[in-house]
Order: sequence, then structure tokens, then C-alpha cells
Amino acid sequence: MSYTIDELDIKNDSEEEQIRSRTIFENLKAKAVKGEILTEYEKDFFCQGVKLSQLDDGKIEDYDCCSDFKFKILYLTYFHNLSGNGKYEKPKGTSLYTPTAGEVQSDITFLKKVAQSWRMTVEKTNHSETMLQNISTETRYELKHIEDKKGWLLFRAEKERYQLNILKTLLQSKYIYHKATKMFERFDNEDFVINLNGQDIEIDEASIVHIMNRHYSQITKANPTKSFHNEDFEPQYLNKQLKEIFHSIDSSGLYKGQQLDRIAFKYRGTNYVIWIKKRTKQIKGKGNIEFHHLETFYPLDDEVELRNLEKDFAFKTINDMLGVYIKKEDNGIGYHQKAS
Repeated sequence: MSYTIDELDIKNDSEEEQIRSRTIFENLKAKAVKGEILTEYEKDFFCQGVKLSQLDDGKIEDYDCCSDFKFKILYLTYFHNLSGNGKYEKPKGTSLYTPTAGEVQSDITFLKKVAQSWRMTVEKTNHSETMLQNISTETRYELKHIEDKKGWLLFRAEKERYQLNILKTLLQSKYIYHKATKMFERFDNEDFVINLNGQDIEIDEASIVHIMNRHYSQITKANPTKSFHNEDFEPQYLNKQLKEIFHSIDSSGLYKGQQLDRIAFKYRGTNYVIWIKKRTKQIKGKGNIEFHHLETFYPLDDEVELRNLEKDFAFKTINDMLGVYIKKEDNGIGYHQKAS
């Protein structure tokens, strides 16, 4: 049985807590040595424990389950410049240090090997794991986009830029996979269902992977053309934040009778749009059922879309932080003026 996230949270530095956390560490170490499956949270707890241990617990390289832990640390160190020619700082204990040129080269080589292995994974089209299937589909789309713009690479700089864009895409994809997996480990199924106008709207792995990949990764994109989220929405808590916003919209009664396919709202001064589509899924014992699926969610900064929004919708304030856009009624002459 897996440990809960609360059990893996070290509460204080008391002797009793140290004994409790060490017991968990030893149990996870035994599972790691046997090659048993650990959750993302368990792997992070155990591998961090190995890294900080002052006992004879070895190095993270001694445990296969820690390879992803090492990847995440190095990715966060180098993702802003994967050429190996930037300025870097790495964590050591509770402080940071500047790695040597040789260490940087070794780390970049490790990340390139991770990318090569991950590419073989995402090229497969028949994963049994839903999250892996979705991230693979997204990654193949991103890689194709880069390939389509490849053209003729005549100069060395162009070839290096192309290879760097491939590397960025693959490493970002793997990082999103682990981040999204942790998100679904953290929350229960009902935390991924939001309600509006008496209708359930489901957020699933496809929703999260798409949003994280397309609208949360601007700094790693070769040619960003999408709208990207700011700090108002944390990706690991996105479902909970949207659930609270939808509850406020629903409770206001302002959206009653409105269609669910496109929902626009303003939160903390920024306009957002959510796209929802009816889909069909197969439920054991029930057959095929239709449900509302959250397709994507992003800040609305395209000028044409904003003009159309103001033309066709009236803004209604719910509270100091939140307001929702309501479709204007057509009186036969034209749309009513925007409501305050």
C-alpha cells in the first residue's frame, strides 16, 4: 500500500518525527531495492532522503527509481539554456553553487540521453497508461511542428538550433509527464469534476497535459504562438482553482441558461477562456455515455478574440476578483451595449 502525501510530509525536526520519517525511508528503500513500483511522491521522498542522508544509504545513482528524480533536478537547473554555455546554479544541501564546466557537460550529456530514451517512448502510439498515451500524442505533435519548419539547414547555427529545439521539447514533455502524474496522485476523482448549470464538466489527463504543454511552457518553446498562463494559476492546483471559480460563477446565477461550449471570465484583471466539448466514453456496465470534457484553458490576449468578446458578450461582475461574460441578446437590430 502506498503512503499518503500527508504521511510523506515531514512535520518538524523532533526526534519522534525523525524516527517516523526514517521508518518510511527504510520501507521505501526496501521496495526500491526490490524494484517495486513507487508513486511519484514516494520516489521524491526517498530520493531526497538518499541525497541528504548522512548514513550509508549510497547515492541516488545507485537506485533505478531515482533516475527521474535526478532528471527533474537537472532539468530545472538547465532548461533555460540547454546549450551548456549559460550561467548555472545547482542545489547542494540548503545552498546553491556554480558547477564546473566539466560538471555542466556531464549533466547536459545525461539530459541528452534522457531525451533520446524518452523519444523512443513517446514515438509509441499504444501505451496502456492514459497519462503516457496523452503526453506521447502531445509530444509527437510538437516534434512534427518543429520538423515541418526544419527546411534546409545549411548553416551550423541552424542545425544546432534545430537540435536544441528537439531537446527542449522532449525534456519539457518528460517533465510535464511527471508533474501531471503527481497532480493526479494528489487529488481524488471528484476534485477533477466541476459543475455549472447542473452539468458536470470533467478534467482528465488529456485536459491537463494539453494545458500544461501548450499554455504553461512559454520559456521552453522554440516558437511560442499560444497564450501562456501567469502566476495566478498554479498548474499543480489548476483543477482546484477552476473548481472554486466555477462554484462562484454558478452560485451567482449569472450564467444560468448559457451554453457551456465556451466560457469566458475575468479573474484578477485577466481575461480567460475555457473550451468545453461533448465527448463519449465507455463505462463498464453502462456502455457509451456522453459527458462534458474540458478541452483547454488559457488567458485571452489575442486582439481579434478580445474585440469579438466585447462585441458579443456583456461582462458581469461577481466579486472584486471575478466576473463572467454573458452572451448578449439579439434584439433584431444588433447587440446590446456592453453591461458594466
